[in-house]
Amino acid sequence: MSIQGIHLSWIVVQNLKEAIRFYTDTVGLQLMEEHPDFGWAELEGPSGSRLGIAEESPRSEIKAGSNAVLTITVDHLETTLKEFIKKGGKVEGEPMEVPGHVKIQSFRDRDNNLLQFVQVLSP
Repeated sequence: MSIQGIHLSWIVVQNLKEAIRFYTDTVGLQLMEEHPDFGWAELEGPSGSRLGIAEESPRSEIKAGSNAVLTITVDHLETTLKEFIKKGGKVEGEPMEVPGHVKIQSFRDRDNNLLQFVQVLSP
């Protein structure tokens, strides 16, 4: 496995626009990306780590206010998954791809915490 680091944690919110306003105006983060078609935005603090915010969706079991998802950035998702499964890890669902942006695979740790491996497709 070729782990790059933990660059993003994300949360689910009920209203993307209101959440962006809160995290920029009230918290002081800077809006770096906004993708309303995907219900997604990324904000950044001075250290460079990012907070992703996803608008609640019927496509996801994660509801607003219920969880923060830690993402582990990897060089190559398919290779990482093969090694992870070989070592006894269990994935949840199928890999998802946002064309031109990321490939994502959810998994749970031994305590049932939801995490994701993420391969960034665009710089």
